[in-house]
Amino acid sequence: MKKKVEVIILSGFLGSGKSTLLSRLLSYEKKRGRKVAVLMNELGKVSIDSSVVPSDIPLKEMLNGCICCSIQGELSVQLKELTEEHTLDVIYIEATGAAHPLDVLDACTHPLLSASIQIQASISVVNSKQWLEQKMSNMMKKLITHQVKFADIVLINKIDQITENELTKVKATIEKENPSAIKQAVTFSQMDMNILHDRNSQLGKLSEKQRDFNTDVKSLHLKTCAIPIEGAINRIQLEEFLEENQAQLLRMKGFIRLTDSPAIYLFNYAYGFPMYERVKSEVQVSPVLVCIGEEIIQEELEEKLKERGIVKVSQIG
Repeated sequence: MKKKVEVIILSGFLGSGKSTLLSRLLSYEKKRGRKVAVLMNELGKVSIDSSVVPSDIPLKEMLNGCICCSIQGELSVQLKELTEEHTLDVIYIEATGAAHPLDVLDACTHPLLSASIQIQASISVVNSKQWLEQKMSNMMKKLITHQVKFADIVLINKIDQITENELTKVKATIEKENPSAIKQAVTFSQMDMNILHDRNSQLGKLSEKQRDFNTDVKSLHLKTCAIPIEGAINRIQLEEFLEENQAQLLRMKGFIRLTDSPAIYLFNYAYGFPMYERVKSEVQVSPVLVCIGEEIIQEELEEKLKERGIVKVSQIG
């Protein structure tokens, strides 16, 4: 079986330091000898940040749109093309500062991608002064809060622009929003890269100041999994299952067969609403359910589906 390509998502509001972090990450991956690609999204018609990407690294750009609205489908296509055109170890996605991290993650989990990519981490870069002062509209405040809430790693950047007491306040409020994320307070986006591949031993590699702020290291709290499906699904039982587990399951999508129809459907569940779109008969797809949720464990989801008699879950390869 072909090895899945890791996907790492970089989020953060405008001016937080995402592009500087991306440049550091690419240098780090080059030293490790890993094969890297970049998928970059900007709101304008001209790409500026792409200048940080060396010419020998595969790059795809999505301009004049936000992942969370107009070009979500395009991101899935671009990811698929990158995995087909290149032999890769990791793809970095730098999203526009206006993108909601859950929508970016949603765009990365198209059922056609389930066998080729694996979401490794979501990193959110925070401008510490901007977070402290909150001088922005309520909509923007909500956005940057969500960027922190759904991150696996939070980089509290530009700490040279605030005092020690102010940094303490920033740390406390970020900890409240996302107690399970790994957090680092830095300048110039100088993240400890070891946490990307050596999460368990990271505490021993951090400075004393950082270690005080990383006493409770946990695994990724926002997870995805892909479950291959055998047989047809009872629509009513599936929707009852989703209603019972809506607090944990944020998204579910996939290609499924239903007991009341011989066709195959593209299924999408978001914000409590299921949608079924009939797939054209000439399109060849494999039945699968892709899930996004808080602290989900694939084996537990499989057992719940089996217990309810909704589906027969095939052996995971």
